[in-house]
Amino acid sequence: MTTPQPSWTFGFHMAMELWRVVAAVFVVSTIVMLPAQVVLWSAAGEALGHLPGDGLPNGEILLILIELLVPVWPALATAVVSGWFALWLWTVLWHAGVVRWLVFSGRRGARLSEILSRGVLHWWRWARLGLTSVVAFGLGLTAIAVVYGALQDRVAESATDLMFGLWLVSAIVLAAVVGVFFWLAGLRGAWLLGESARRSVVLAWLTGLGQTIRQPLRSVLTLVLWVLPGFAATVGPTILGWQFEMLRGTIPTTILAAVGGLITAFCLVGLFLSFAPVTGMVDEDPSDEL
Repeated sequence: MTTPQPSWTFGFHMAMELWRVVAAVFVVSTIVMLPAQVVLWSAAGEALGHLPGDGLPNGEILLILIELLVPVWPALATAVVSGWFALWLWTVLWHAGVVRWLVFSGRRGARLSEILSRGVLHWWRWARLGLTSVVAFGLGLTAIAVVYGALQDRVAESATDLMFGLWLVSAIVLAAVVGVFFWLAGLRGAWLLGESARRSVVLAWLTGLGQTIRQPLRSVLTLVLWVLPGFAATVGPTILGWQFEMLRGTIPTTILAAVGGLITAFCLVGLFLSFAPVTGMVDEDPSDEL
């Protein structure tokens, strides 16, 4: 019997079908981060828009940006933190709603109101799963820090500068791997949590971690296939605005940001849906109509 695996193609087709969810993710994500964008634009937008036509070295642009943001950093930090917290609340909501709808509806009637109402009813269970992932990640980083900290003096005395540098890099790489695997465990656990109302949140996360460890390449590859275009869509408008003066106006900037935001939202929804098949309860045939 084949072990259920994540499917990029399933996620892509389902994200196309759930275009209303994609649109809602884009709209809500834009709204909750709007205060931070307003602070950023009011402090630096106008000044950056009047940079010389021939451009400046990237290092000088960064220095100018830092000087402009230093006076407003408390307001910017507050807006960013509150925006990320609201984004987390919203992400838990649509994750819970999509899981409950897809697992129990048989892929019929993709109404946004039904998906979100299911999410509201079961929000707390998926929120606890997210908190479990955060706690597990914190414990993992703490364990790595304790082990490497205990060995630091011994390694520093016996190793060359090159070897000590490689040793520090290994700690960073290990922390990154732990972060990715624990996050993927939460992603799988979100779908496993939909199998039964009696399923333990911790058990769902541990099962997701076990599946990720057994299928590391497929899991990471699915993640990369969605993260790369999503990241490009996120940073692309900013890079294009820096490189081309004609794209620094209000209208071109707004259009680029909207297109990039929609692509990013599509990638986020597609990534989440790509892990639906790990439950073994979802028909992976994308030709089935909702």
